[in-house]
Amino acid sequence: MRSSLFCALAFAPVVAHADCLPAETLALSCALPSGGLLELCWTPQEARLAYDKEPGLPAEVSVPLGDVTGLTASDWASSTLRGIGASYEVYLSGGVAGMNLIRDDGGTTSYACASGTANGSLAALNDAALYAPTTKEN
Repeated sequence: MRSSLFCALAFAPVVAHADCLPAETLALSCALPSGGLLELCWTPQEARLAYDKEPGLPAEVSVPLGDVTGLTASDWASSTLRGIGASYEVYLSGGVAGMNLIRDDGGTTSYACASGTANGSLAALNDAALYAPTTKEN
């Protein structure tokens, strides 16, 4: 019985994204309607965004924490990670959350979280990013 369970697990498809790593703090996670996940995690050194571009096609972007631009209000928040060739704006307002991928060439793609699946808060990430060193020039 155990050997058949082991064989079944060994050939099971790998989940595209796991939870935040042990040293990371969750900023936002949600399920995407396509069946994938969107997850933003951070440490005092960096922010990491993982999402599924399409089922089975995961993507990940990491930036130094000081390179995260955040806006926080009483009823909404957004955190933007600037990657090579694009910006990734993650937003949360009440139970509505998602991400806008804004390419430097002008193209955009939006990912909306499935209703009722958003978990987390962007405020702590935004506050920490204010005081972290940045790699951007003034």
